[in-house]
Amino acid sequence: MTTKNVSPELLEQVRRDRELIAAELPELEERHQRMVEAKSEDTFSGHLRQAIHGSRRLVREIAAEAGIPSQQLCEFLEGARTLRSDVLDRLAQAVGASISIQPTRVGTR
Repeated sequence: MTTKNVSPELLEQVRRDRELIAAELPELEERHQRMVEAKSEDTFSGHLRQAIHGSRRLVREIAAEAGIPSQQLCEFLEGARTLRSDVLDRLAQAVGASISIQPTRVGTR
């Protein structure tokens, strides 16, 4: 960034913004890691997370279609929140996912 025609106030604002961004990076990296781990779970929720990520749709669009707040969906995607079965059904429908359950035989655990 050249400072030729930039006011001192703007330069100071840019400096403060850079400090804030740098401070948030570790937290963002931690959130990303949690999301990667939650998405790779071999569970019903993990498979739904994969479908949501694979849909390439915005979180806010999916959340709105499923009738939940975006923050709630973000927390689910990070593995920090569980959701009721009816919400899971609406999320699957919102991304066009079909998830089937195959019961295991008794005594084959």
